[in-house]
Amino acid sequence: MLKINFRTNIIALILTSLFLVYISPSANAEPSTILGTTGDEPNGITIDSLGNIYTANGASNNVSKITPQGVSTTLGTTGANPFGITIDSSGNIYTANNVDNTVTKITPGGVSTTLGTTGNNPRGILIDSSGNIYTANYGANNVSKITPGGVSTILGTTGANPFAITIDSSGNIYTANDVDNTVTKITPQGVSTILGTTGANPFGITIDSSGNIYTSNTGADTVSKITPQGVSTTLGTTGAQPVGITIDSSGNIYTANNVDNTVTKITPQGVSTTLGTTGNFPNGITIDSSGNIYTSNNFGATVTKITVFDQAAANAEAARVAAANAEAARKAKEQKELTEILALIPSIAELTLSLGETTQSLYSTKCVKGKTTKYVKYGAKCPKGYVKKK
Repeated sequence: MLKINFRTNIIALILTSLFLVYISPSANAEPSTILGTTGDEPNGITIDSLGNIYTANGASNNVSKITPQGVSTTLGTTGANPFGITIDSSGNIYTANNVDNTVTKITPGGVSTTLGTTGNNPRGILIDSSGNIYTANYGANNVSKITPGGVSTILGTTGANPFAITIDSSGNIYTANDVDNTVTKITPQGVSTILGTTGANPFGITIDSSGNIYTSNTGADTVSKITPQGVSTTLGTTGAQPVGITIDSSGNIYTANNVDNTVTKITPQGVSTTLGTTGNFPNGITIDSSGNIYTSNNFGATVTKITVFDQAAANAEAARVAAANAEAARKAKEQKELTEILALIPSIAELTLSLGETTQSLYSTKCVKGKTTKYVKYGAKCPKGYVKKK
């Protein structure tokens, strides 16, 4: 299997010779755009509550911030070769620095400090609800815990070469172990067990609300699902060499496919489709509250946004427009009928007058006095001074 060294561009030359093919996107692919640019070789990616995107830039040792409007800035500097990235509820950014074995904290104002040290070659990083930081240490086969005050300890051991990390609602830590194709579970007390097996070379990991674990298997082009009881299955297939993985609120899985520059969507039922295309060699992937997907493109120094079509919202909007059109048609019909009625009023008036005159001529006696005319009942006498006319 072709392994990727994320710290060099040698792979670009290899892949250029091996994969000189055009990858045709799915007919149902969603619209893709480049949201903004980043520092050199962005690896991890995360998003805040306002929709701002942040990337850990491995070759430039900094973090980029991209607004929803696509404005790119350098938020702050990091330790050497930042790989994973995460964010807390206050908007502070944390990076796992793969070469100098540290975690950097960057405030929203761009102030950078070293929060603490880790085991060798930290790749994945996450934060819990208490503000503790955890890193998956690829070169040490363990997980580090760093308190908000900067105290570093080894929480527990892992399988061989943990690449990515996630956490459940009870505080249990899970790592995707690249070399031995396993997932390790570490309790808050530091007890380590192998939860289950995966496809070849799991690089990404995520978890759903029921505690099921999913890994993106770079060497197998698949996603594995492991239940809380440790039952392992292949959920579905992906594009070429999936690295990053994320999940939405409906249990759909998304992978950033590093070689064919695509994002795969896999439903809970295991149906795989190509959601859209990305920039060159996407590593990280994240999702916003509207379901839009973002990837950090390692060799393109860009972030791609894939706008996901919301069928439910589209249906609701179509229903609203149909109801509005029906109401407009009803009002137009009423207006037309009213106009037609009003147009008949002069004719009705003339007809009434004509009928009145006929009635008068048939049933009344006409009496005239100079230019004045009066009608009296048939057979009655005309008023004094009036002369009856036939």
